[in-house]
Amino acid sequence: MDRNQLVGLALRQGEAPLATGAHGVEKRDGRLRSIGFVTSSYQSPTLGRPVALALIERGAARHGETIDVQHLGVVRQATIVAPCAFDPEGRRLHA
Repeated sequence: MDRNQLVGLALRQGEAPLATGAHGVEKRDGRLRSIGFVTSSYQSPTLGRPVALALIERGAARHGETIDVQHLGVVRQATIVAPCAFDPEGRRLHA
């Protein structure tokens, strides 16, 4: 399925958050093609790094993959991860 799926995007510590609306892109036939977009992006004080959510083509099958993200002509890299960045097991919730 090529539909867009909700994923998390991880950036390296010390990087600025991605712009909301930035597009995940891939190069095909010498041209950039959008594979989805960032829906929200913030600096996480708990994790000490930026976190973002995005709708990306085949996102669930791409966990661990590094993609290019473009905004206003600037291309950055982000790694596709699970959409839950903090306490994915729910231990704090069920403590």
